[in-house]
Amino acid sequence: MSLIARATLCSLVAVVILLGGILCACGGSGGDAPTPNGASWVEVVYFHRTNRCSSCRRAEAGVRYTIDTYFQDELASGDLVFMVLDLGDKANADMVDKYEPYGSSLFINDIVDGVDHIEGLVEIWLLLGDKEELASVLKGEIEERLGQ
Repeated sequence: MSLIARATLCSLVAVVILLGGILCACGGSGGDAPTPNGASWVEVVYFHRTNRCSSCRRAEAGVRYTIDTYFQDELASGDLVFMVLDLGDKANADMVDKYEPYGSSLFINDIVDGVDHIEGLVEIWLLLGDKEELASVLKGEIEERLGQ
């Protein structure tokens, strides 16, 4: 097999793994969002399916680790809101309609004067094997939106 064919095959495998992580069947408990303060805040929202795989549990654990380690003051002030929501729970239907997740998904929403600026963070699926790198990437994304 030629070098180009191998590189193409490796790229294809990486894409399949990424999509598998995104589309895997996941689930678990949801969370109630605290009420944000002020006209602007950042929401970090992790969606999962009811039936969860180990990769999706690791993704949530990495996101929780980042929030708990670096953003306690922002959570307490309402500048940052963190939610973990089950896609299959009817109580989360409005949030599912708002974010439009497909399977397990992580979103950051910079809400400024009531206007949503939603961005999906698919790169977390590539970082599941490295908790510190996942935390570093997510921390940077959150800090950027908080203006830190």
